[in-house]
Amino acid sequence: MTTEAATIPDRPGQTKTGDDSQPPTGPENADSTVSRTQVDSYSDPTKRSIRWDYTIFFVTLHLLALLVLLPYFFSWAGVAAFLVGVVVFGQLAIPIGYHRMLSHRSFRSPKWFERTLVTLAMCTAQETPAHWVAWHRMHHSHSDHAEDPHSPRISFVWAHVRWLVHESRTRIATFSMYEKYARDILSDPYYRWIEKLPSPAGIFYLAHAVVYALLAVGISVLVYGLNADAYRMAASVFVWGVIARTVWVWHITWSVNSITHVFGYRNYDTTDDSRNNWFVTLLTAGEGWHNNHHADPASASVQHRWWEIDLNYYVIRLFGVFGLATNIIRPRHVRKSGAGN
Repeated sequence: MTTEAATIPDRPGQTKTGDDSQPPTGPENADSTVSRTQVDSYSDPTKRSIRWDYTIFFVTLHLLALLVLLPYFFSWAGVAAFLVGVVVFGQLAIPIGYHRMLSHRSFRSPKWFERTLVTLAMCTAQETPAHWVAWHRMHHSHSDHAEDPHSPRISFVWAHVRWLVHESRTRIATFSMYEKYARDILSDPYYRWIEKLPSPAGIFYLAHAVVYALLAVGISVLVYGLNADAYRMAASVFVWGVIARTVWVWHITWSVNSITHVFGYRNYDTTDDSRNNWFVTLLTAGEGWHNNHHADPASASVQHRWWEIDLNYYVIRLFGVFGLATNIIRPRHVRKSGAGN
């Protein structure tokens, strides 16, 4: 991803009041205010060359996910594999692992547990930890301004997925982005090793898919014997538990970039377009309270009103009970009140 900024128009009548929506820890963040002269000089990101490796992979998996519509691939075991996968990869790995733990350092975990969550996140085909964190911290530093990598001010589709397939990074631009936004991530030797792999996201995803397939076949053969029923069950579990789950987790992750910057209500007058959206909250177990998050990104919780339920935060608190999460940062209004942990 290059750090070349996009031409993003201002929302008519938007008030630019200050907030502290930059990541609370990590590399120095640039000022999100960009002059009109600067903005006009930036190239149109929608005209960047298309990343055909991303595009072909995205399209292929979406087409394969349509197999769930065929009766042959339906099974309740497959549906269960899908649901468990959404929790493990779409809740624990991305929102809790990549987002709240790594990007914002809103809680700490033992290194082995942190790396476990990161490894699971690598199995979602959503880039390396350093790259994901750098993208996200850049988003907070320039949210809905010129250098935001995925603002809906360009278009809704751009924010949802198109920014990924037009991503045109160079080695120098990537190094610069890492140096500015993810230096702390690359201080970990495991994450540095991941970066050195060729196509690391692809390698991890393919490896996890192979392991998943072998386990599905092995368990199905043990249950049904070496026959057609076993292979049908294994195929069902793989299609639902790997392919459909991957596509679903992609879209619920991307919906935070797109839907919650367009639709919803605002508790805080931040300098971006972030919104609180109950529908995205249901899909992501809490990430939809996005205006709350942009107003207080340091917090491990985005539940600022009693009814804004944040299941991901409850999971983090549960981790704390077992010693897997420490230094859990509460919302600013709780911190200021001097309330307990």
